[in-house]
Amino acid sequence: MNNFIFYEIKEYEKTFFEQELYDKFNLEFKEEELSSESELNFREENAEIISVFTGSRLTKETLLKFQNLKLILTRSVGYSHIDTEYCNEKNIIVANTPHYGDYTVAEYTFGLLLNLVRRICYGESELKMGDMYPETFGMELFDKTIGIIGTGSIGSKSVKIAKGFSMNVICFDVYHNSKLENEFNIKYVDLDTLCKLSDIILLHAPLTTSSYHLIDKNKIALMKDNAVIINTARGELIDTEALYDALLDGKIRGAGLDVLEFEETISNKRPGENINLKNLRTSLINNKLLNLPNVIATPHIAYDTKEAVQRILNMTMDNLNQYLKGEIITHKI
Repeated sequence: MNNFIFYEIKEYEKTFFEQELYDKFNLEFKEEELSSESELNFREENAEIISVFTGSRLTKETLLKFQNLKLILTRSVGYSHIDTEYCNEKNIIVANTPHYGDYTVAEYTFGLLLNLVRRICYGESELKMGDMYPETFGMELFDKTIGIIGTGSIGSKSVKIAKGFSMNVICFDVYHNSKLENEFNIKYVDLDTLCKLSDIILLHAPLTTSSYHLIDKNKIALMKDNAVIINTARGELIDTEALYDALLDGKIRGAGLDVLEFEETISNKRPGENINLKNLRTSLINNKLLNLPNVIATPHIAYDTKEAVQRILNMTMDNLNQYLKGEIITHKI
């Protein structure tokens, strides 16, 4: 039987895959993330299939450790943690699990937003400390202009939710969704215009070479002084230092972040990988960012619901079964 290795595995995932695959592969389950610093055993080096989550870093250096790799199953929508160019060169198939958490992430995005603008967590903590009348002066969503960057599967769900709050919705995307535009009376604008007009900005764009630091110092300078930024996509979409400076100076009202740039260093699981001066500086700023009173940050959990996780598991199995049958993999990248 061929070797199939799972990384970043949780107990409920292990139980599911053991039941599905116990008689088909030599299985190995590892809680650790996979990186260029990982020391592989013989079974890992000879694995035909591996499965990872977003904490792993499948660079060329990492992938060179595998002698017989044919298929990578990432249990995520995003795949920026995988060197897909190298995989293409070596005919390694990469498959992801899109759409599993479209509503899940959109709902969480508005949870962060409401928490931030209504100071919910702050009010709770102050009450528990005995203050019945803390300073919780907030902002309502009604009739505010919300700018949504990325109107794909998740962003389109946020459009619907925003309309439920009677908000004015403007959007930026390389591809215009005419159906969404007509059904919900939204308006597509360029990114500069979105930054200038929005009271609230949501990031739902994928991370690509062209979207890296999509929100930088220049874009932040265009924003309203009372603007709010919510990012549940990828941390690298925002220039961390520019965001920190704007929050510190009061240029923008606040930020709700479920993702951070170079966030893997926070866990200290791979302290030596990809450390250069720029990433070290980003890591230091992240630590200072987390302590600002106008920031709410969570540990990349917008996807994490019972329903979404089950979709990930099912879709991973669908990708695998299509590969085993020699069929076209629906979610091949």
